[in-house]
Amino acid sequence: MSTLARKLTVPLRQSLRKARVLLPKEQKRAPVLHVLLLSGQQGYVGLSYPENNSPLENGIMRLKFPNEAPSRSTLKLEEAFLQFIPKAEWDKRLGGGLNAVDLGSSPGGWTYQLVKRSMMVTAIDNGPMAESLMQTGQVKHLTVDGFKFEPQKKNVYWVVCDMIEQPQRVAERMGDWLINGWCQEAIFNLKLPMKKRYETVTEILAQLEQRLVDADIKFRLQVKHLYHDREEVTVHVQNLVLKF
Repeated sequence: MSTLARKLTVPLRQSLRKARVLLPKEQKRAPVLHVLLLSGQQGYVGLSYPENNSPLENGIMRLKFPNEAPSRSTLKLEEAFLQFIPKAEWDKRLGGGLNAVDLGSSPGGWTYQLVKRSMMVTAIDNGPMAESLMQTGQVKHLTVDGFKFEPQKKNVYWVVCDMIEQPQRVAERMGDWLINGWCQEAIFNLKLPMKKRYETVTEILAQLEQRLVDADIKFRLQVKHLYHDREEVTVHVQNLVLKF
């Protein structure tokens, strides 16, 4: 129905504004009207509110896969940055010169996004890294278990993690990084179990938040099932007490 929907969009908008159903101009704080066509004669009409909708068509963030990236997982971290980090703060929070650690990095899909932003990356994985990333001079590859690695210096701004592990274990390790002051911000994926997915994620995040509260850390936590995610959700945690 997409062809018909595109043809109807402008005349429908004009007619609804003329009938004073729509405001004369779009306003970011106003509810949004949605029309879902089932056929040429039937459809659903609904409303969404600005604090709980997406400006993207069908809520889909369409990103182009860079040919030089070693895996398609790179799109997950790119979308996470776009979703969680305000553009006005990119220079400060995603700028060149920052140190980052990628846990479970092989072959380098997430490392690619960090290198692309001129960060210096420590890639942690027993598997190999793409040679193109190693040739940049921005990547140090350590064949270490991601759950055992500890940074020697507290100069890491970002830690990212897309390891295929139990979500409870990943969240606990990310909590260690934040509580020990090993990083300023973290983005990590929680792989969803086959059953009770919502309940599992809710419980895990509640435990993580409680650990951070108990450690007297001021933080912002966001979680979303991104378009480029599969059976997982992406979590972002920022320590609000600036150290960098």
